Amino acid sequence: MDDRLENLLNRCLLLDLETGPDGAVHKIGAVWGNKTFLRQGRFGTSSALAELEDFAAGADFVLGHNLLGHDLPCLQRLVPGMDLLRLPVVDTLYLSPLAFPENPYHRLVTTM
Repeated sequence: MDDRLENLLNRCLLLDLETGPDGAVHKIGAVWGNKTFLRQGRFGTSSALAELEDFAAGADFVLGHNLLGHDLPCLQRLVPGMDLLRLPVVDTLYLSPLAFPENPYHRLVTTM
């Protein structure tokens, strides 16, 4: 891996949330450096998000797919004061057309 890319990834919190139609969080997955954070099944949302906040401490960026359209608005709704909401965002949904020009329109882009 290119050293610059590795340096960037080591500074990023990689984040993904899975929610239901009611907006409830069913899964939280995050990677930062060589650490992972996973909550699934039955868990207390408030305590899990507080643990995620602690896990993310020190990250310089948040990286994920459809963060701007889904994950971060969900977190904003649930815990508006989260520190990680103030981090710069790298949303791979918007990078996808650059990486895959033969298929530039992801179905999430067309539904926004």
